[in-house]
Formats: sequence, C-alpha cells, structure tokens
Amino acid sequence: MKYINKLDTYLRSLPTAKFILIMTLISFLVVIPLALMAFFMNIDMNGPDFDEIPIVLSFLSLGIIVPIFETLIFQFLIIRFLKKFSFFKNRIYITILISAVLFGLAHTYSIYYMFFAFVDGLLLAYAFVIYEDKKVSAFWVTMAIHGLRNVLSVAITAIESLY
Repeated sequence: MKYINKLDTYLRSLPTAKFILIMTLISFLVVIPLALMAFFMNIDMNGPDFDEIPIVLSFLSLGIIVPIFETLIFQFLIIRFLKKFSFFKNRIYITILISAVLFGLAHTYSIYYMFFAFVDGLLLAYAFVIYEDKKVSAFWVTMAIHGLRNVLSVAITAIESLY
C-alpha cells in the first residue's frame, strides 16, 4: 500500500502533459502480463476488427470520436452521477471500480477483451478523479489518455499487419 500511495502522490504532482503520457504508458505496461498469458495460452482476444476500414478513418474514430463518447459516458456521467450520493463521496475507489466495470462490460468482443478494457477503465476513471480533484478539465485529460492509447494501439496493429 505504501508504494501505491507513493505512486499516487507522484502522478498527482505531474504536469498535465507528462501525466497524459505516463498514464498512456502505464495503460500498456499493466496489460503486458495479461497479453503474455493470452499469447502463451493461445487465447484470441477477439478485439474490434478494423481491417475493412481505411487507416485514417480508424485513427480518427478511435483516436477522437470513440474516446469522446466513452469518456462522456463511462467517466464523466457515471462518476459525476455516483458522486452525488453521499455513500460514494468518501468511497472514491468504489466509484472508480464501478466506472471500470461498466467500461469493461461495454467492450463485449470477448471475455478476455472485457477484462483488458476493465483494466483500462480503472486507469481512465482514476485519471478522471485526479483531474476533478485538481479542478482541471478531467474530461479532456481522460479523453486524451484514451485517445492516445487507442491511436498507439491502431498504429501497432497496422505495423503488425504489414509483417
């Protein structure tokens, strides 16, 4: 718990641009063990298939449009709604967990993909809460993390498909 508190303090102290970059990096790092497990167990993640969509459209939709709508629904609306209840005001970890569970459940490509999305949902909800506490645009910071992660994922998938 001591290390988690140190990490939390460190992340909260970062300037916004660094926070966005580090949270994006963390979003890739935390799923490495899960991805390795899926790889060695020969599990197909069955994520979204964008082979038929032009790459530019994939970048636009996954880098901007999807993160805007998903941030609006799964972080902004859900977290703000839950915070209106006194039970959740002092239980921010439960609020983050609920937001992440709903985010994961919305990504129904496979049970494995839902779990990956749940982990991403934890990070996005956490980022939203931090920036709400800072009184800085929590929506746009969270959306930027989500968009950057998606753009990098599309780029990685596009590079993979070339080989």
